[in-house]
Amino acid sequence: MRRSVLLTPIAVAAIAAVPTLAFGDRAAKVVGNPKAGKPIFVSTCAVCHTLEAANALGTIGPNLDKTRLTQALLIKAITNGGASVMSKAAVAKYATHMTAYKGVLSPDQIKNISAYVYLSTQK
Repeated sequence: MRRSVLLTPIAVAAIAAVPTLAFGDRAAKVVGNPKAGKPIFVSTCAVCHTLEAANALGTIGPNLDKTRLTQALLIKAITNGGASVMSKAAVAKYATHMTAYKGVLSPDQIKNISAYVYLSTQK
């Protein structure tokens, strides 16, 4: 027997305020602060990547509007370099490769950028 649960408007608002990543029937919170990630993306990533949400028109790297990467893969790509999450065929398409930002950006900055890109590409 299924029971219905009625949520108050406050409960609904609280649930809706937590961004989530879908994993089948489970959900995990997005790590990082997407609002803090946007200016870092604009100053660090927009020169190479297209991302409509940031008005970024870079053409050196992949168009992020055409990707659906998980936040975990975005964190890995930013931390270890773009080739770390690409197939050999995809890597071969690019004359240059995204540098690893581990040690350049803080772990929190990397999480913030990944949260921003992830939420911006989930349409």
